[in-house]
Amino acid sequence: MTDTAVLPDADLQSIKGVITELRDKKYRPGVVAVSAVPIWSGPDEVTHAGDRILITTAPSVLGIRDALRRRAETDWLVILTDRPAVEIPSGVAEHLVTGRLRNLDPFPLLRNAFAASKQEFGLLGDRTDIARAMLREVGDKPSPAPGGVLTNDHVFTEVGNKRFGLVRGDITPHHVAVWSMDPVKARSYEAWATHAPPVLVEQYLEWLTRRLGELGPVVVSAWRHQGPSSIVPLGLVAGLLTGTPQPGEDVGDSIPRVRTRLEMKVDDVVVTEAQLATWGALATLAVAAAPDPGPTLTAAEALASELHAESLVARSDTLPSALILRLNTFAARLAQAAQQVVRRGGAETADLGAVENAWAAVCAHRDHDSSAAPRDVGVGAAGLRLLRRLVTSWPQPTTLAEWLATYRTDLSWVDSAVNRAHVGADNPTLATANHALLQTIRVHRARLDREFAARLAAAGVHRETGAGAPLYVEDVLTSIVLPLTALHHGGTGAGLGTAAPQRSPVLVIVADGMDVASANDIVADALRHRRPQWQNCIGTDHDGPLTALSALPSVTHFSRCSLLTGALAAGGQDRERSGFADWLQQQGLRGQGQVLFHKADLDAVSKGHSLALDVRHAVQDTEGRTVVACVLNDIDDALDRSDPIGTSWTIASFKHLDALLTEAAAVGRTVVLVSDHGHVVERREQPSVQRGEQVSARYRHATGIPAADDEVLVAGDRVLTDDHRAVLAVDEQLRYTGLKAGYHGGGALAEVCISVSILVNGAIGSHLPLAPADFGPPSWWDLDDPSSTAGTPVVTSIEVRAPKKRPAKPTKAATRAASNGQESLFDLGAAPASDSSSADRGDTAVFDLVGQVLTTDLFSSQFARFGRNLTKVSIGALLREAEAANGVIPMVKVAEILDLRPAKARGAVAHLSQIFNIDGVSVIGQRGDDVIIATPLLFEQFGLSQ
Repeated sequence: MTDTAVLPDADLQSIKGVITELRDKKYRPGVVAVSAVPIWSGPDEVTHAGDRILITTAPSVLGIRDALRRRAETDWLVILTDRPAVEIPSGVAEHLVTGRLRNLDPFPLLRNAFAASKQEFGLLGDRTDIARAMLREVGDKPSPAPGGVLTNDHVFTEVGNKRFGLVRGDITPHHVAVWSMDPVKARSYEAWATHAPPVLVEQYLEWLTRRLGELGPVVVSAWRHQGPSSIVPLGLVAGLLTGTPQPGEDVGDSIPRVRTRLEMKVDDVVVTEAQLATWGALATLAVAAAPDPGPTLTAAEALASELHAESLVARSDTLPSALILRLNTFAARLAQAAQQVVRRGGAETADLGAVENAWAAVCAHRDHDSSAAPRDVGVGAAGLRLLRRLVTSWPQPTTLAEWLATYRTDLSWVDSAVNRAHVGADNPTLATANHALLQTIRVHRARLDREFAARLAAAGVHRETGAGAPLYVEDVLTSIVLPLTALHHGGTGAGLGTAAPQRSPVLVIVADGMDVASANDIVADALRHRRPQWQNCIGTDHDGPLTALSALPSVTHFSRCSLLTGALAAGGQDRERSGFADWLQQQGLRGQGQVLFHKADLDAVSKGHSLALDVRHAVQDTEGRTVVACVLNDIDDALDRSDPIGTSWTIASFKHLDALLTEAAAVGRTVVLVSDHGHVVERREQPSVQRGEQVSARYRHATGIPAADDEVLVAGDRVLTDDHRAVLAVDEQLRYTGLKAGYHGGGALAEVCISVSILVNGAIGSHLPLAPADFGPPSWWDLDDPSSTAGTPVVTSIEVRAPKKRPAKPTKAATRAASNGQESLFDLGAAPASDSSSADRGDTAVFDLVGQVLTTDLFSSQFARFGRNLTKVSIGALLREAEAANGVIPMVKVAEILDLRPAKARGAVAHLSQIFNIDGVSVIGQRGDDVIIATPLLFEQFGLSQ
């Protein structure tokens, strides 16, 4: 009797492997006797590769003879027997396919299953029990072994891929961490580990430990003792234990205590400083890459509490509660700085270092700019902007044109910050700080509105001419739109490719009631989310952004009619249509069909379409209708029905704007985005007043009651009332009618200033008198721009000046100052060019292509626009690293080179893509947790060759 303890237990996968091996060796179906324990609990009959297999047992030679009688019932007859080969008579052996007993040696079967002819030395520790277990786990048709050589990497990767979704490829710490955050896959592993042979599970974890390198012992120990889903939560806590304590941070002896508790979680494995730091960075990047990190973050928060790490949580760039703690610190610093600035009147030297650092900590958190961010992030940003603005002297424009330019480049941004701060904070300290800042800054704004109103009454009621004259709303069509219809060869629509000169098509979009602050948001959204298609442009003969003066009073009946007729006029939609048609006729632009569309026309959208068909056909008809105009009422309607305070207007905020821009881009129309007037918002601070006859919320007839201090009397031919006289409300909270969300018609800057933006899709045609606009928000607004923060904690007040001509070859700092119409708020003196690094100069080596890239005009232009928190030195280092690494750099390495927190690395790569991916050419991209930089293509983009 054979000792069955030394014989293997047969399983279905092994039997199929034997049959497959015989088929591959061209044996015909027949009887196979397998040396194994004569016990079978599986199905008696199975189908494999189209053949029927009958499985039976025979604990004796007589049993084998008896089983042979069933040969005719099936294709393959498999007999499991524990009889040794010497006991098998020759008369029985001659009925077997190979004439002998088959052994269940799992290694040949494994090789055969993986289509391999060889195996690496020490495969599965040369243990047949593990090999048999592996044979069962890989199932039918596993992936063939590369090069025909079966390795531990291949078989264990196959198990992970098939059993619990740890996909094939490089098994890196990042891949494992991201996989562990998927609860379905993590549970699949737990189920597999429960039912698989323990020896195989242990072998898998030992292999994984080796594959994960330096971090392997720690990560796999966490996996083994706490489950795979613990890897990232524990890593997030590990990240709290590294780094230099920040100023004012009091952690006491928390770090060693939490570290001891953390090591207990991983079976008392000693975790080194380097492993702590790497584990923390790994967890942070995994959270950034996961589609739904919520459950992991919840587990990490609970783990931080369990390990008594509450005092360290503020260090995290990832944990949700860390953002609240950082906001609390920022609120306290803002309150201190606000008290100092308000007490000194705002125009004194102020210490902003502490509050700037606290805000930088807020911005370092992954959620600070996400939809999940607390409302206090936006409110806090507004408060910091107000504080920055208060430490700068207020402007002193003299002419009407200077007032319009100052409002566009500075004061409209102040109004935007005021509105965003006015929504209120949840944090009491932040609320108190913002209240003090709002009170102070609104006093300045009210004074400026009154000063402007006095100038408006003197100079805005009649038309001025000459170099210093402002742009009037009635001149927008002739001065701005008409030059954009310049002739060029070749059409953009049906006439594409013809040699006959064609007029360049234009789409005029009139956003009724759009104030300059809202226009700033909308244009920024168009450029940010639709690059590289749309770019903001200015006329080659203009010094800065275009800002027009509305007709007076600043209501739709007067100002929109004047805009669309090209002359001072009053009336409704019929008058606008006829006047617009007359203007087109006078300019030789009159075509066939409707060219001006109002709300009802745009809302007549056919089912399933994004745009009304009549509107779409008009925009597409670039030959027959050179200029098409559409009126959008979304903002004006919001003043009646909703609360626009704190609203950031985007293209998606409008029902039809996105569709109009898409259609205009498709046919090559230049877009002029303009308003007819602005508006002021209702803050519910005072009731309406009754002064004379109620004709409008913000203006009244100039009869009977003289103008008060918060009003201004205007009289002249640009005042379109019957007697060309009116009293306009100036202070923003003065109104004469019932309560609404906002109003217009008065004489405040926000009501009479009109933003005019020119948007071009793609490259600017050489026939158009346009150049890319290089202006943006004022320096005090841009919280991400390092040039807007002080190099030292002390920030000195600098006077804001009126816009001037841009120099022919401006420096980056001068370009920003000129485009904003002011000097940089925190420009404490730029280093001379000779002090720049060799990477910036590119003069250390003639053949340093990276250095040459960094000195090109194209790079300088792109860097000035998109560089944000990056430096030329760090970009040069990254490009050189890419050259050395064949264009592939791990995201962790990118963060290290750019000197950024890991959570910020992906955002920095996005900015680099904007700098280098010009005209749609992909030079820089992301693939998983790697950054791909095609340096040869990059050099070609910049006109250099290797």
